[in-house]
Order: sequence, then C-alpha cells, then structure tokens
Amino acid sequence: MFSRKNILISLGAALTVFALEPCLAQTTSPFNPPEEDFGKYVINSGSGLDTGCSYRSNGPLLIRLSIPSPVNKNELNGNGTLKDPQKLIGSGVLSDKATIRFPVYDIDDDANIQGIAPEIDRVSFNGAFIKTLDGANNTWTDDSFQVDIANLKFASEITQNAVNELRVDIDTANTFEAWCMAVDWVAIEYKATYPYVLAHGIAANAKTWDDSDAPGVLATLDDRGVLYTKFSVTPNGAVIANAQQLKNLIKGFLDPLKAKKVNIIAHSKGGLDSQALAKISKPDFEVLSLSTLSTPHLGSVVADLTLIQRNFVDKFVNQQNDPNGFAQQFVTSRFAGNAAWALSNFGIAPGLPGLADLTPASANAAIRAGIRGNVANTFTVGADAGPNCGRDPTPNEISPMANQAPLLIEPSLRLAYRSICSYSTAVELGTQLALIPQLTPPFFRLGTLLIYKTFQANAPRPNDIVVGTFSANPGYGTSLGVNQSKNHSTVKNDGNVRQFLNRTIPLR
Repeated sequence: MFSRKNILISLGAALTVFALEPCLAQTTSPFNPPEEDFGKYVINSGSGLDTGCSYRSNGPLLIRLSIPSPVNKNELNGNGTLKDPQKLIGSGVLSDKATIRFPVYDIDDDANIQGIAPEIDRVSFNGAFIKTLDGANNTWTDDSFQVDIANLKFASEITQNAVNELRVDIDTANTFEAWCMAVDWVAIEYKATYPYVLAHGIAANAKTWDDSDAPGVLATLDDRGVLYTKFSVTPNGAVIANAQQLKNLIKGFLDPLKAKKVNIIAHSKGGLDSQALAKISKPDFEVLSLSTLSTPHLGSVVADLTLIQRNFVDKFVNQQNDPNGFAQQFVTSRFAGNAAWALSNFGIAPGLPGLADLTPASANAAIRAGIRGNVANTFTVGADAGPNCGRDPTPNEISPMANQAPLLIEPSLRLAYRSICSYSTAVELGTQLALIPQLTPPFFRLGTLLIYKTFQANAPRPNDIVVGTFSANPGYGTSLGVNQSKNHSTVKNDGNVRQFLNRTIPLR
C-alpha cells in the first residue's frame, strides 16, 4: 500500500490533488488508557477526541479534563491551582511533576514535499505552550510530556469549575489544508498521598474529632494539606455492622476520586471497626494504613466489668479472692452503673452490642477470625493517665472524661483505672436466687445473686482509664509509644496525629 506521502509525491504534490485525498478515519489507537486511580485520570470521549483525522480548519482541538483535588480545600486558590505547591512537594503529599499522556495519529513532522511545509502541531496546556508533536505518517504515536504540579487545576467543593485544557493547534506552518491529525484519549498522572478517614470510638460520632474534643487534630491535618474526611457510624454498633457502614461511606467518598486505597486514623473502638472493614473492603478499596489511638486491640477488662455491672440483680459476688476489691466496688457502684446504662440507650455511654466487642474474649475470637492485626501498615499509640498503677488518678488526670456528670462518672473512672491495673479479665459465672438482707422486717427477701470471677494480671497494667497500654500497643504493627499523663480522651491530640502522618504520607 502506498503511503499518503508517496501518493502526493507521485502526483507532483499538487494542492488540488492533496485536497481530494480522503483522510483516514481511524480513531482508536493501539494504546490502552491507564486504569484510573487517585492521581491518575483519563478522558476518553468528548470535545477534541475521536474526531477522525482533523485538518487545521477543524481545529484547534480543545480537550478539557476536570480532576478532583488530592489535597484539602485550604490548599487551593480560587482557580484550582495550589497555593503552596512546594510545601506539599516537600512533605511528600504530592509529586513535583505531572505527566500528560495522549496518543496522536498521523503526525507528518518529517515530511519533505515541495510546496508543503512539514506538519507542525503546537501543543499547549492550560494556556502555556509545551511542544510541537512528533510522529509518523498514518501511525499512532504514544506521546507525553510533563508539567509542574503547580500548573494543574484541581476541582473541589470551592473550585468546581476548575478545568485543565489541552490544546492542539493543527498544521500551523501551512495556510491551507495540508496535514491532519487526531487524539484518541488524554491521561493526567501524578503521585499523591491517598486520602484519610477519621474513625470514632464507641458512644461517639464524627464530632469527637473537632477541636473541642481533639485539640489540634484537624488543624494538623489541614496544615499537612492531605485530603481527609470523618464519618459517623452507629455509636454503640457491633464491630461487624459498623465495618459495613464504614465500607459504604468510604466507598462513596473514594469513588469520585477514583481512589482504591485509604488511610484510616482511628480512636478506640474505631480501630476495631476499621480492622473488620479491612477484611471486607476489597475489591472496592484497600485499607492502606491504620493508625490507632488507644484502641483495645486485645480487649479491656473494663468492658467485662461493665457488662457484669449492667445486670439488674440484687447482689454481685466476686468468687475470686480480690484483696483490693476494685472490681467489686466497680460493679456494685449501681448508681453510676445505672446512669451509664440509661445514657447508653441514647448513644452517650458505651452500650450493647458494641460494648461486647471490647472484651478480651471477643478480642481473642476476632484475632482467630482474622479481623485483628490484618492491616500491614498498622501504627499504634497507647496512653497512661499518670499514676502508673500506684494510686487513684486525680480529677485533672481524668478530665475531661467526667465532664458530663463528674459526681456520677468520676468515681467509676477511678475504679476503672485501678481495675485495669489489677485484672486481666472478668467472667460472669451465672445467677441464682438467694435471700437478700434488707433493713426492714422480715429483714430478708428473695432476690437474684450474680456470681462472677476476676483473674489477676501478672503485673500492674498501666492504662488510660479505659484501655491498657499492652492492649493499645498489642505487638502487631508498629508501636509509636505510650503518652504519659494522657487519658482515653486526651490521647486524641495533634502530636500523635503528626506521628501518624509522618509514617503514612510516603505510603503508596
């Protein structure tokens, strides 16, 4: 088969003959576009694409591509460009360059025909000239170029109209219809840190990450520039049920971004929900990293004791020899216990079914089921409220955990601290009818007796009033240490989140 160039030469390159030559209508290249992902976007139809072999009078080809922002909205100017690209590049949030790839057809830049200049197609990106195209006659060429990340425009809730434009001015060296070309698809690719999701603990919601409850956490995320969000799931929901809720919410967040991975920062039970999520998230997405703050990976004896406490019986008896009596004092503090039970029905205090997932027995079952320790990039932080198991914690060491009802909750929190120091687990053995003493005649009545047993810990177990440091840093993943003089609430702080970001921002 003769090439178009040979046909033109044999016909003396007459302009009239050239004008009568039919142009090839091939619009599908042999190059497949890349699979979209976070920081990798493709436009494969629309203006400027699949036009057939287009001459200068059909140009310029204008191809517009909207790409979602890989950073939080505070990092963007009004037109979608980055306010401080060097900051984001320096901290590893973004690569310094973006690659624009686009297959082009029939670029006769090396033509040597009398009276006709070689094909010069000028490529511009967002208004700046980039290059002239190279290629070959009747051939698809997989072309590409790089631009600074600062030249991209990102769409977000505040820059919805930010659009990137690839422009091709066709055959600019001739004043007549000499050469034609086509573009199949356009892809933009750069490296970006995958988004973050904040997962809350039991009896809480997404507001637990606000500055009033977690000072500096959101500001730290904003300062690093990463894209993040926070979701609320059922406050006292079971781990498996909350994992499914998280999956649906996170998928809805990631899908418009084309992201297939997510980083999670979790507090308390949120870390358990997230590990169960990692078990069910694929193929929709992968939990790339999990960073936990005082998550009871190995359970908490306080969950055991609280479940015992919330039985409405007349008397509790600890079958285990308990010299300090912390467990017995905790389960028999009925006024505080009943108040917490009532509050749990409103999602304010820990309650069922989620509370049952926090026990050491549930932790062992979850480990056997593969829904603990199943995220390769796991980073953990624990906390000790301060006494190191040598005394009761002070009101300042408990604050602000008891702020809602200090007279009711503060005594229980002190007992919770001493109980975790002392016991590894507690087991309910059963109930039976018994004669219960009373102050008025006949001085006894028939009531219900609950018998339970506590098991002493091998050594004192410092804790944050809810979770022991041994459980928060369980031995799988990477422990980032123990926060001294921090409790289960104040462990949510900017310093810990900064540690997590330092470990997870480079991950791909």
